[in-house]
Amino acid sequence: MPRFLQIANVGLVVLAAACAPAAASIPSVPAHLRVAQELVLGLDDVTGGATVTVDTALTAADAVEILSIPGVTTDVFARNGFANGYVRAFAWKDPSLAVTRAMASTTYLFADPAGAHQTLLLFIDAAAAVGTDRMSLGATVGDESSAFQIDTDLTDSIGGAISMTTTGIAFRHANALSLVSYRALSGEDDPMYVIALARKQLALQKAVAPAGVLLPAAVPPARLESFTHAHGLATGLVLTVTDVPAGMRVRNEGPMSATEFAAGNPDMGAMFVDHGFLSAYGRVFTRNSQFGKEARMIRSGTAVLMDSAAAHTAFVDFVDLASAIGGHSLGSVGAGDESFAFQLDNYEADASYVEVLLRHRNALSLIEIEFPARMISRPLTLELAKKQVTYQLADVGMLKPFH
Repeated sequence: MPRFLQIANVGLVVLAAACAPAAASIPSVPAHLRVAQELVLGLDDVTGGATVTVDTALTAADAVEILSIPGVTTDVFARNGFANGYVRAFAWKDPSLAVTRAMASTTYLFADPAGAHQTLLLFIDAAAAVGTDRMSLGATVGDESSAFQIDTDLTDSIGGAISMTTTGIAFRHANALSLVSYRALSGEDDPMYVIALARKQLALQKAVAPAGVLLPAAVPPARLESFTHAHGLATGLVLTVTDVPAGMRVRNEGPMSATEFAAGNPDMGAMFVDHGFLSAYGRVFTRNSQFGKEARMIRSGTAVLMDSAAAHTAFVDFVDLASAIGGHSLGSVGAGDESFAFQLDNYEADASYVEVLLRHRNALSLIEIEFPARMISRPLTLELAKKQVTYQLADVGMLKPFH
């Protein structure tokens, strides 16, 4: 694992796992930041009880050594126009832990926004290569941003096993690339606190240069066929990390068998096969249960069947199954060609589940949302259903992609 994903000598963890640069025209008088030291968080900005462990300027050589990203050298930083950088790190001492709770705030300045953007892309690739989980920010921080979480198993001072979670946010404002990271016990991780810190750091930069600089997005290749009557692959027909509430992370994703799409029910899986199952893809998002009334888990999956008639039959069978197991009908969500939502309560687990079934042509999608018991959110349910269907519409050329 690269050292930039470990809070080591300088207490610095950076990077992110997903990036969506925005598209817009560049202002006629671009904002420009020149002194990185003014653009990092101070002791008064973080939770009480912290001490400053690192407070230093960074040269290109320092940045390369700290980040330890394969292939990233001082020459790369020079080509991207690196000007100067600064890091300030903090720690909260707990004698029972092998590794203290820690936080780091860093800013790198470049000659222009394009250099900062290109360096951010390098960070993103490195984070993905070591298996970090992408995390939702809810809304973009600065001109472009991305976030991740990663868990690490450690040993405490008496030999016991502990799990630490590092949350990292990378964002660009004009020509500044900033990185905020926070490591805590996994049961105490607080993504919303880290997001708030990133926005506080952004505010420091906006106080110096109020306007950001948005870069033109890459133009996707033109579709060979702008309209089709059926879905071919399920891979792009599920929710992404930018669709879910802030603080949720991608826990797992990948192709699914018919039985896996049917939540492990072999009879339902066999039914899908009989209906002409072609492929399925799923993605699961979670966050720490300390978030009160908020959704704790979101599961998004889509199966592609041979034609619309087969998908309709599967939809009806799924609805019948929901009724048979005691699901409480919430009615249609008004998305897709047909839809149905129902609620299941498990009070022993202190959980209520909303299941949303959507069909668009030959694609059948299922969204499952876990809430604390009796605390379901209908607005969130409707929002996710509409976002999910947007991908289906875009796939057959009926709508521009949501992202």
